[in-house]
Amino acid sequence: MKLAGRVALITGGGSGIGRAAAQRFAAEGMRVCVVDVDGDAAETVAASLGGLGLRCDVSDPEQVDAAFAACVAEFGSMDLAFLNAGITIGWSGDIGALDLAEYRRSVGVNLDGVVFGAVTAVRTLRARKDAAEGAILATASLAGLVPWHPDAVYALGKHGVVGFMRSIAPNLAPENIAVHTICPGITDTGVLGDRRRLVERIGVPVMEPDAVADAVLTAATAPLADTGTCWVVQHAKPPWPMAFADVPSADHRLNMPVSATRT
Repeated sequence: MKLAGRVALITGGGSGIGRAAAQRFAAEGMRVCVVDVDGDAAETVAASLGGLGLRCDVSDPEQVDAAFAACVAEFGSMDLAFLNAGITIGWSGDIGALDLAEYRRSVGVNLDGVVFGAVTAVRTLRARKDAAEGAILATASLAGLVPWHPDAVYALGKHGVVGFMRSIAPNLAPENIAVHTICPGITDTGVLGDRRRLVERIGVPVMEPDAVADAVLTAATAPLADTGTCWVVQHAKPPWPMAFADVPSADHRLNMPVSATRT
């Protein structure tokens, strides 16, 4: 996808990976709509890039719809959605001690937020006046590819994002809409919080958000034929596409891409 002159909407754009990606998109000539539950942070980032800052709780589909509508009203279009907002919850990892409200909050942002964002992004892309290539990107995590024992609910959400994005990709390819997932390792964001020194003390390198933004740019500019790719981001390595094992099965006869249903 060519980025210059196009419009990007970034959730969780007020800090961390979202802010770094917004800066990278703007440097590539895109107009950016920065969306964050912290409206002041969104406006600050957007103002520095000549963009639009909006407050939005991505776990609320009505707020998501309103954010996309505001983006289109301001810029006339929306060509790329980067569904990046994510949180972690404070618990011991003991599933028997899980608080139901915290569970709902985690899944609401990390999984529902991507689903709601993708639904609205597809509808918004379909409403454009041209059929130029569009893209939907989502931030998952290495915890979406491997077990994550400290926070199984976080792993649940991120595994869900990976499966969801891989499943919708072939359905949307005929409409010139590319779908990619970004799976970074430990990164210095709000999800990590104040634990960076502790993490590094036990020998785990922490990436800067800019390193993940490089992968976001790689995904955004990848050929449409690469749609459905999960881009793994690890410390001091270029982003690389995850190769998933094939499971031979007659069930695949039913597992075919689905054509769009238009109303």
